[in-house]
Amino acid sequence: MGIKKFFMFLMTAICFCTASFARQISVQILQQDSAIEEISEKSYDIETFVLDGFFEKNYIVTTSEASMFNTDDEALALWKSGLGEALNGSSDYFVQIEVFYISDESVRKAESKIEKIVWKLARVKTGLVINSATLSDIKFQPNGQEDLSAIAANLVKNINSAIKA
Repeated sequence: MGIKKFFMFLMTAICFCTASFARQISVQILQQDSAIEEISEKSYDIETFVLDGFFEKNYIVTTSEASMFNTDDEALALWKSGLGEALNGSSDYFVQIEVFYISDESVRKAESKIEKIVWKLARVKTGLVINSATLSDIKFQPNGQEDLSAIAANLVKNINSAIKA
């Protein structure tokens, strides 16, 4: 009986130590698209693929509410709000991903194409931006639709590399 308790204690200690060293990242998706007034399925799909990608890289992942923005001031206000949420949630990193759609009011919202994606990464404790980049080479599937999975994988790869740098 004593050996079983010892091994249970040892396994609990190992799990606790592993969990205490996991990195936590908070993700915020923003969308700029003058043709619609709500977050598109594409933006939500990118968010899901990004969250899954970080989870697979052993991050503890949290999110801020996806939001629309039209001006730099609105994006900055959402940045401050998301960074505050990340701080309150004890995250190590905060990343804001801005998805820009091509402004073409003649197409339905489901058909809007992604123009570019801008991401910005900060250490939560200091609030300082440690890296940012623009992804304008949008990958497409053979059917002409954006390859959201590939786009998100590229984002996760670049953001993870920035964290490790």
